[in-house]
Amino acid sequence: MSEFVDKIRYNFKQSLLHFCVFLVRLLTGAFVGATIALTVQSLMGTGILIFMFIVITTIGIVLRATWHWGLLPSIILLLVFALIGVLLKLYIHTAAVG
Repeated sequence: MSEFVDKIRYNFKQSLLHFCVFLVRLLTGAFVGATIALTVQSLMGTGILIFMFIVITTIGIVLRATWHWGLLPSIILLLVFALIGVLLKLYIHTAAVG
């Protein structure tokens, strides 16, 4: 019986880890997709349909590209894209002032 409980506990931990990795990858794709979609929307004046298409397509590309990644590389990718987003925002604010 103890073996059975240990196996269930191990499988639960593994499932929770895989779910967390999936959520981080999904968040990364949504962040990158929203950044690209907002840039395209402001440059070309497109509507909400193109915005949603770009976000969903980018989420799919990121999920597909990071399929076999673990938690640490996924978090590092999220942090790199967040840094790029902050730098892009800083550049836009600096260009608007100057």
